Amino acid sequence: MGVTPVLFEQPVHRDDWEGLHDVSIAAMEKYRVAVAADESCRGLLDAQKIIHGNLAHVINIKPEKLGVLGALEVIDAARKAGIALMIGGMVETRIAMGFAGHLAAGLGCFSFIDLDTPLLLSEDPVYGGYEASGPVYKFKNARGHGGFLHLDNNNGWVCHS
Repeated sequence: MGVTPVLFEQPVHRDDWEGLHDVSIAAMEKYRVAVAADESCRGLLDAQKIIHGNLAHVINIKPEKLGVLGALEVIDAARKAGIALMIGGMVETRIAMGFAGHLAAGLGCFSFIDLDTPLLLSEDPVYGGYEASGPVYKFKNARGHGGFLHLDNNNGWVCHS
């Protein structure tokens, strides 16, 4: 199909530190493919273990998993160590992904962007906010994230501004 992978995201169980290390070495040496730690990085201590043990090439930052302050701590540690960063999400609406996108754009230190989780929702309860067109994300100069929840009395969503 002409697709060349550049990144494997969390190819082993989150607590398989030795496996993460082994896969990272083999993937880079044999295929020139980076490995990202995702579930293995649940906070600053895990990030430090990944960094000091040379266990992965990339750390995936998920603000919803790490919290905002935790994400900033991990980002700071990774940047100081020269390890690449990825911004991602779990399965959130465009409001949460809008925050992650603004964080990535504001800091400007992310090599990989994965903000597609709203596509996994059967229905997007958000209007406004960022616009995604393939690999391009456009952010508007609006209050907050610029995204709002639909007001629909049938499903209980409430409109926030």
